[in-house]
Amino acid sequence: MGKLINILRMYDIPLIITVLFIVFWGVINMYSATIHEYKYLYIKQFIYAIIGISLAFLIANIDYRKLIYYSFHLYVIGIIALLIVLFAGTTILGAKRWISIGPITIQPSELMKFVTILVSARILGQAHEGARLIDAVKVLALVSIPVFLTLAQPDLGTAIMILLPALVAIFISGIKRKYIILAIILVIISSPFVWSNLKEYQKNRILAFLQPEKDPFNTAYHLIQSQIAIGSGKIFGKGYLQGTQSKLFFLPEQHTDFIFATIGEEWGFVISFLLLFLYLFIGLRIIYWGNKISDLYGKYICYMAGSLITLQAFINIAMTVGLAPVVGITLPMISYGGTSLVTFLLIIGLVLSVIREHKYQTEFNKPKF
Repeated sequence: MGKLINILRMYDIPLIITVLFIVFWGVINMYSATIHEYKYLYIKQFIYAIIGISLAFLIANIDYRKLIYYSFHLYVIGIIALLIVLFAGTTILGAKRWISIGPITIQPSELMKFVTILVSARILGQAHEGARLIDAVKVLALVSIPVFLTLAQPDLGTAIMILLPALVAIFISGIKRKYIILAIILVIISSPFVWSNLKEYQKNRILAFLQPEKDPFNTAYHLIQSQIAIGSGKIFGKGYLQGTQSKLFFLPEQHTDFIFATIGEEWGFVISFLLLFLYLFIGLRIIYWGNKISDLYGKYICYMAGSLITLQAFINIAMTVGLAPVVGITLPMISYGGTSLVTFLLIIGLVLSVIREHKYQTEFNKPKF
């Protein structure tokens, strides 16, 4: 037992416990969200959870700098996978985002979140005296390729979440603020062009967010039903397996993008707020290690991983309560989706590798007097 405790001390026990709680509590909620319609999805989610946790601990025991060394190799494999999706992918509900290998379906765009964190950390981590403009350009150039390939699927939500961690890393990299201000101005100027190139359904989702009452039975239907479900849960919820909006098929996508609405209806405001706190804890805990670690590669990994998990969770929740447009992203480690779940656990494993290497070089390698 003492040996196990010493092994766990090499990592971050509060972070591990919180992640494991969210993952397995997510499986419990998956059962409630799907049992009336899909009998075995929660079993598949449980299997993916075990696979993801196993891979996370495998990566946690590999020096993250070795993964960074092979990051460009992983990047090329990821781009090839996205091209395969574009030309020979599996189409589900009008979107071509998956590769089917027998009974297994993989979504390469989700895995690119993990890969682009490695690639961005490699480029920015080499700039020991602060990132230069050329470093930021390199990161944006490399990240933009999977972003555009993901947009072509079309999948706006995942494309945004591939890009956001890289932008966070560039922002904290020490690059001159005038370049950041210039980039913001360019984004504002180009916004009409971006709007004109959005798919019609993407425009409708944004309009539905601004004025849901204009089209309550079509484009704003998901949002309105989600708000009704969450509001009906009140303070303590209707009880596990007692949700009516979800069980009576009023709430679409209740096990994927809108699973937080199922949680809000059955568990109420108190548990929903606790879930928000847990995501914030995970993000801040990872960023805490980013501040503590001196190695730039590890620092950037922590900043990007913490920001990705926190931002995606908060955007998903904001989407379900009507504080953000519906862009189609999962609630990390809870929404149904094997590739999404495994990807976030791979990212957690990467963070644990950074923490392990840091502790080994400092706390566990101190000379004894």
